[in-house]
Amino acid sequence: MFIKMYKEADTTASITTEEKIAFLLQPSSYPYSVSSVKSIETHMSWVFLAGDLVYKMKKPVSYRLFDHRTLESRFTNSLEEVRINKKLAEDIYIGVVPLVINKEGKLQLEGKGEIKDWLVKMKRIPERNMLGYAIEHDCIDDTQLHEAATLLAGFYITSLPVPVTLTGYAGKLESEILFIHDELLAPLFALPHLLIKELTAGQRAFIAARQDLFEQRIAAGKIIDAHGDLRPEHICLGPQVAFIDRLEFSRELRIMDPAQELSLLSVECEMLGNSHIGHVFIDVYRKKSNDIIPLPLINFFKIKAACLRAYLVARHIEEPRYKDDPKWLTKARVYLQLAERYHQQLPV
Repeated sequence: MFIKMYKEADTTASITTEEKIAFLLQPSSYPYSVSSVKSIETHMSWVFLAGDLVYKMKKPVSYRLFDHRTLESRFTNSLEEVRINKKLAEDIYIGVVPLVINKEGKLQLEGKGEIKDWLVKMKRIPERNMLGYAIEHDCIDDTQLHEAATLLAGFYITSLPVPVTLTGYAGKLESEILFIHDELLAPLFALPHLLIKELTAGQRAFIAARQDLFEQRIAAGKIIDAHGDLRPEHICLGPQVAFIDRLEFSRELRIMDPAQELSLLSVECEMLGNSHIGHVFIDVYRKKSNDIIPLPLINFFKIKAACLRAYLVARHIEEPRYKDDPKWLTKARVYLQLAERYHQQLPV
């Protein structure tokens, strides 16, 4: 039924993105009482915080790994986001709802008519419940932190191994490293080229010299379909622990070792000023799984994570609304400095 509906909707007169946003910013647009609406723009979506609920509308954009310029692709992606996030945030993700032109010829959310877009509908989590907020305000609840680490460890332990070959897995890591390397060298970013090249060379040398580590991880079934974007702002500590915003647009990017994902989380926590939390998540996982992750592997993945985040932060200046804000390139350089510190601890 839904497939037919959105294909028919594509043939109707167009409604601009600006019109959709303007409509969704109005409290009266929601099918329940809302006093005000707050919007957040990301690379991929517009997020509307409306009372106790959140609605996420995908941008009609195309990037290297996805193309959301059609109504059909945004619908499919929204369904996938809800599906994969049920695993770690079952009560948060409600479903996918339509934005339509009703019989009166007006935009209506969750109504009947010609479908103009699809939105992911979620329960709203107070910002104070998120790990990122707790770090920044120095109000970590150790019990909640261990509950979150335990839930995540259970997710990793019960996830089925993804069959990969050493050649394929090592090749994927190296191609990702080289892609980030080339992007970081863009003249627009004016980042330290010598350091970037040194970090890239160190990562590639580690892959070549320590194939035994990667082979052991594959043989132990440690390559899984993980969260894919594990950051403090995606971890709800209470009253019920949840992990939101699992990366939905590319399963390939979610295929990783828990060691890699936990290393990324550690880097992000350290960037916020708390290196202890990353150790808590790694230690809980180690104890629950009996998986003693070698320290050199963690350092390798931290370098890779810090370089990735440097690239993702730097590319903000490619957008008109951010191009004159110096904080993004400053933050990218801090990530690279962090990567350099991990690089100095990396034996080959």
